[in-house]
Amino acid sequence: MSEESTGVAEAESARRSLADKVNWLIGTARLADRGPYSNPEVAGLIQRTTGERVSDTTVWKLRNGQAANPQMKLIEAMARTFGVPPGFFFADYDTSQAGLLQEEVELLALVRSANISPDQLRPILGLSPAARQAVIDLIVAVTAAR
Repeated sequence: MSEESTGVAEAESARRSLADKVNWLIGTARLADRGPYSNPEVAGLIQRTTGERVSDTTVWKLRNGQAANPQMKLIEAMARTFGVPPGFFFADYDTSQAGLLQEEVELLALVRSANISPDQLRPILGLSPAARQAVIDLIVAVTAAR
């Protein structure tokens, strides 16, 4: 079995319960130079991202399985914060998308760790492929020169 298929299989089996899914997101969607977010940090991140107030106790309950049936507004806020579809949190979510979802969550974490806002990213996405590659080449050259 390849490393990639092993990783996907592990990702699928690790996200069976709601608590497993929440813990996976919190562990995966983190800044590159630090460990997973604490419960108060997750609550603050949700509020900054969505405006939805969530207590760190609620996050703790989600993470340890005590909040097995949260309100839909909390599911939607978590989904928006971590860049996953709300359906991800439900038992019937199609786990065949796990590899792609992991890449998306990791990409969101990288963007956050670079402090890139959506307003800063939109102009880059609007460039032609050649211009976008020129920006990427410039970033690579600048970081290599450091």
